[in-house]
Amino acid sequence: MTDKVIETVKKHNMISRGDKIGVGVSGGADSVSLLHFLVKNKTALGVESITAVHVNHKIRGEEADRDMLFTKKLCEALGVAFEAVTVDVPKEAEKTGESLETCARRLRYAVFESFGFDKFATAHNLNDRMETFFFNLSRGASASGLLSIPYVRGNYIRPLLDTTRAEIEEYLTENGLTYITDSTNNCDDYTRNRIRHFLIPQMFELNPSFQRAFLKCESSLESENAYIKEETEKLLNGCRKDNVYYIEKLKNAHEVLRFRAISKILKEQSVNDISREHIELLDRIILHGGKASVSGNTARCERGVLSFGEAENIPDFCVFVNDFTDSVKTPCGDFKILNFSKKDLQNIHKHTFNNLIDCDKIIGCLKIRSRIPGESVKLYKRKVTKTLKGLFNEKKIPVSLRRKIAVLADDEGIVWLEGFGVSERCAVSNDTDRAIEFTRIGDLNEK
Repeated sequence: MTDKVIETVKKHNMISRGDKIGVGVSGGADSVSLLHFLVKNKTALGVESITAVHVNHKIRGEEADRDMLFTKKLCEALGVAFEAVTVDVPKEAEKTGESLETCARRLRYAVFESFGFDKFATAHNLNDRMETFFFNLSRGASASGLLSIPYVRGNYIRPLLDTTRAEIEEYLTENGLTYITDSTNNCDDYTRNRIRHFLIPQMFELNPSFQRAFLKCESSLESENAYIKEETEKLLNGCRKDNVYYIEKLKNAHEVLRFRAISKILKEQSVNDISREHIELLDRIILHGGKASVSGNTARCERGVLSFGEAENIPDFCVFVNDFTDSVKTPCGDFKILNFSKKDLQNIHKHTFNNLIDCDKIIGCLKIRSRIPGESVKLYKRKVTKTLKGLFNEKKIPVSLRRKIAVLADDEGIVWLEGFGVSERCAVSNDTDRAIEFTRIGDLNEK
């Protein structure tokens, strides 16, 4: 397994020398083998540090507590830093209407992102790729959707993606490693488990060389998708200007390219959970004109131009914050201010620091205001400065909500951006004597 994983890491440029890497570790076979591999090959790969992150989803009670304790002891044995975070998935899923599986994934990745590692490794393997392929196929995915799990997505890396579960189990045996099994993996109530336990074994019965056939299929899809992606970008480059799209070339393009371009446009406009219905709806107004509402975004096609507008027009505003012990009312919502002393900060988990503002680092007047077109910020634990638009696109914030997101600024620029955290300039440190936190009163969609 080791040689195969090293080849995968190098082929896809997953790790750079000096990277600080977080690893999602559940305590299961896949994540245990990934953590052990990275620790064992840390020097050869040029990794500066490795931290295991374990998320307790509060779904399986005592069994989940057992998993957390097992992972902690494993990290102690390997000499690896260990971080455990608990999220209440059942409570959140009941509030949002999501399935437990979908909600758990969303909250888990939110935890991963809160730490700000250079790279974050997850233990998806070749069997997961097969399962995801069929999972997406059952939901009518396009060719790009069938490509299942990418090797690299942003700062997420998947070193085991070419490795089978059988090879992982062999690696565990060779290295004398133990692991735990999630009882829900044996339950056929979940779609993925039914694919794992019934469908994929049947595919191997039909074709004992199914693994090879699957990889050939994915390779062909990757090549075709790369070509279509390149042609789609060429098409959009000839249409896109100043956040609107001139549709003449879109109208004359082949349906395959046009649909792919529409999907890319919707992503650029931060539409979440893009469906075939969304694409067909936008295609109709491109071909025939008119307007349509797509997940809270209003799309208009008039005089040969496709544009997107905000559902609610909030005028430019600036509200000064004169008292750090009070609440603040603004056109984009109301906020309460929480105060923290030096002693308070010692008892707060460090991964929550990204929302705390060091009072002594505020320069001049503090205010909540409208965002300024083109402005940017370097957030705490982020390597680069990014525009607000880029951050909104990265997090897929719908256009209809962007004017509602609070920008807290002082005389030097942005101090804190709602939903993203504090600027590096105003972040707390070991020397902080007093900090404040802004918290929205109510929901972002309420006002």
